[in-house]
Amino acid sequence: MGNALEAIHIKKVYGDYTALNDVSISVPKGSVYGLLGPNGAGKTSLIRIINQITMPDEGKILLNGEQLKPNHIEDIGYMPEERGLYKSMKVGEQCIYLARLKGLSRAEAKDRLTYWFDRLGIEGWWNKKLEELSKGMAQKVQF
Repeated sequence: MGNALEAIHIKKVYGDYTALNDVSISVPKGSVYGLLGPNGAGKTSLIRIINQITMPDEGKILLNGEQLKPNHIEDIGYMPEERGLYKSMKVGEQCIYLARLKGLSRAEAKDRLTYWFDRLGIEGWWNKKLEELSKGMAQKVQF
């Protein structure tokens, strides 16, 4: 099956603090992967490097065997525990907004969202406000 994402010998230093020291992971294609660990373990630093928010000081990231490039960001998604959602916004409009940030047109976003809302069994949530949802329900929206 192969690996979709590989982090190879990643090092990230912030001043005198080493957040990542020779970290390597392989995430198989078609999998959902979680990073677990205590505060300060480097989870957020690694996620920021994978999402090209920051660059590693050493090492490399491969996506499908290819060095990570700016256009790969459209193929990468992540869901942090703390949700960055607007609580007073309606679910449907929030999802369209997030899809538009990823470069989709409003029409394409609505088509894809209709599919995912159906698949996740949340068709009736389109006009609900996020503040009306439980944490788990809000995570479904973020997904």
